[in-house]
This record gives sequence, C-alpha cells and structure tokens, in this order.
Amino acid sequence: MNSENNSAPGSVQLVSKAIGEDLRPGELGIVLAQAGGGKTACLTRIALDHLLQEQPVLHVGIDRKPDAIKAWYQELLNSLAVSQYGGDPAQLRSRIEPLRFILAYSHPTFSPQKLEQSFRNLKEQARFNPALVVLDGLDFDSATRPLVEALRSFAQTQQVPLWMCARTHRHIATANEQGVPYPCHEMDDLFQVIFLLKTEPEAIRLEVIKHHDRFKPNYPALFLNPQTFLLQ
Repeated sequence: MNSENNSAPGSVQLVSKAIGEDLRPGELGIVLAQAGGGKTACLTRIALDHLLQEQPVLHVGIDRKPDAIKAWYQELLNSLAVSQYGGDPAQLRSRIEPLRFILAYSHPTFSPQKLEQSFRNLKEQARFNPALVVLDGLDFDSATRPLVEALRSFAQTQQVPLWMCARTHRHIATANEQGVPYPCHEMDDLFQVIFLLKTEPEAIRLEVIKHHDRFKPNYPALFLNPQTFLLQ
C-alpha cells in the first residue's frame, strides 16, 4: 500500500508524517514516553506502516510474550479495518502475518550478538529478510552505551533501520543541553531520530526532539488517538 495513493484518514505513515522521510537502513530511532504513554503502540504502528506496504518486519520483544505482541497488532488492525478497510480485520491479518516475525527474549537472555545471530538465521534458513526491526522492552535505566552502540553496529552491518523505545520518568528531570531527557541524555548521538510522546486529555502528542543533527526542529506536533494510534 502506498500512502500517497491512500487518502483515508490516518493512512499516512507515522514516521514520514512526523519527519518527512522514513528511517534509513543502518539508522536508529527511539520513542520516549512515561510508563503507559504509548511506546509499544507507537512501535507497533510504525511496524504496521511497513507491513501494509508489504515490507517484512522483525518484531523483537524483551520480557514481552508473543501473544501479547500479537494482541497489540490485532487491536490496531481492528481500528484500521473499521476506519479504512470496510471492517474486515481478518483480511488485514492474513495480509501482514506472512511478513511479520516475532522474537521474544527475557532480559537475562538478550544481547545484540544473539539478535544478530537470529537475524542471520532468519535470512539464511527461513529466507525471511526484514526491511525493519522494532525492539520493544529494552530497559534503558540499566542499558549501557556499549550495548546501544552494539545495536547500532547490528543495524549498520545488516543494513536495516531499527526502532526502539525507552521509558522516561516524571520524577527524573535530567536532560542534556539539547533537551534530550533521561535515560537517553548521554547517548543521543547514537540515534538519528528521537520522538517524545506526551499524554494529553484526549490525545497522544508526538514531538520530534531530534532529526539527524537538528534538535527540537520546528516540525508540527502530531496528535494520535490514544486507543487506535491513528492520526487525529
């Protein structure tokens, strides 16, 4: 599906709408939000945008059960079906499932090296060649810079864009001079794109706080339905 040819409400790709382009192969993007602020929904929406363009996606969950990950996709697919596809979520599901592969790790078993090996196995043995990787659940409160550097190296070696998310904290006001908050304030240079989600009374506000070498660029904020994550 080409977003330029589909004018239905909410059909525009989220990342392209926010920054005017997709994340490029080898680049890292991250979504920041407080607990319950929509991080997983945002990553799932980004993945769906690719899947509905017939681009394979590898969804990696840390301390996330595969059934719970599938439930997020189903919830957003139901919303898309009602708003754009005549109310047939089964048709959308059959369209994306062959293009999506889910990997689940616990925190003790996850490493960038294991992710890269799994990625290679998928390409070589299953002939599954992801155009995007989303990584949900990495604990940035304990994640080290070398770990994120290793993830960037993975993305660059495999030439695949990688989206992640991190939890911000209401009680931690730490931010760097560019305005990037904890826990990414000391590693913002590793990310090409940083989104910040803010919960408002009737919407989720998405702000771009970094795009390549620009911090807090003058891009219009996006407002997302908190249930469907479609653009309002």
